[in-house]
Amino acid sequence: MPIKSLRFRFIGLFIIALIFILILWMQISNLAKENKNERLKNETLVFVQTLLPSYAMGNINTIEEFLRQFHYKTIKSIPEDAKILYKREDKIISISIFETHKYVGFYLRYFDDVIVAKHIIGYDFWDKYKNYILLLPIIFILLIFQATLFSLLNPLSRITKAISEFARGNYNFQLQSKREDELGELTRSFSASQRTIARMLKSRELILRSLGHEIKTPIAKMKLALKSPDTAQQKKLEKYVNDLQKISENILEFERINSGNIIIGYKHFFTETLILEALSGFEDESNKIQIDILDNEDIYSDLQLLTVVLKNLVDNALKYSQDGKIKIIAQDHTIEVINKGTPLRHDFSYYLEPFYRDENHHAITGYGLGLSIIHEILKVLCLKLSYRYDGENHYFSIHLKTLPKEGLI
Repeated sequence: MPIKSLRFRFIGLFIIALIFILILWMQISNLAKENKNERLKNETLVFVQTLLPSYAMGNINTIEEFLRQFHYKTIKSIPEDAKILYKREDKIISISIFETHKYVGFYLRYFDDVIVAKHIIGYDFWDKYKNYILLLPIIFILLIFQATLFSLLNPLSRITKAISEFARGNYNFQLQSKREDELGELTRSFSASQRTIARMLKSRELILRSLGHEIKTPIAKMKLALKSPDTAQQKKLEKYVNDLQKISENILEFERINSGNIIIGYKHFFTETLILEALSGFEDESNKIQIDILDNEDIYSDLQLLTVVLKNLVDNALKYSQDGKIKIIAQDHTIEVINKGTPLRHDFSYYLEPFYRDENHHAITGYGLGLSIIHEILKVLCLKLSYRYDGENHYFSIHLKTLPKEGLI
């Protein structure tokens, strides 16, 4: 444990505080003991002075009755281990008050007559254990305080370790806290920041790693088309430019979503409005798209973002449809996009990652960003995307009912 660490300093302060409390407790115990001795001395001295008149007149019976009444027992001499609390001596009278561990007593000499007596010191529970009763709560509070300080250091240690891991480039760690205080809020804030930054760095890493590969093909085709005077090649050039533009738009959209710099504009609109907005760029494919709006329902969400979602879903379905046709069905707060094709070779979650595609689809123009953009936007809007394969058809469904956070995909 480093000497300059807070944990070491807290332990040092705890030891110093404990020593101080023990010293203070010893001083209080000594003062309490002195007060007890003074009380015993005064009580015994008063008793002895009460005996003196009877003793001076030689009334032994009265003295014995007094001793019996106050539970005194006569002894031969003062015990060797006794502590003298009071002493007074002259030629006529001599008085000594003594105390042992269990007894308090007196020595009385009048001329040549001597009486030595003692009785048990009566302690109640409080008198016997009050010093310990007062000490233990103080030590207990001190221990609780020390434990509280250590419990505050634990999340700080985890945050420090997480920052070190983050600085070394390790973004795949979980930092959670159930605390409801400021440290818990700090931990959750740091964890949220870590997830946001990690997501941004991951998306940028994927984009930088895949960008060169993805734009290589359209650029090469554009170069060939530019060298050809053929009109058909010029039309192909326009298509390649559009493809390149789509790549840049998808990459920028993906980066904007993952950066967290996205503002959601909630408003009311109908299902029909959303579908028409999404299909505005598919005029040339209108004969390939069948639309069935069974429920034209009111939707409260971001029209622009949902348009991007549905547009990407339609584009993806058209691109991979075996018969070149798709179907859109809207009912019961769900928009379903259906196309014909072979079963997916991987689990659906595989295709939600950017730039991931089936091996048998590399002959088809595509960049593997469509479903990942759809997935990220729906997470931001707290909506759900589901998939199923049935009867040689792919069914992609956007569920437009808002989900709780734990229901996000």
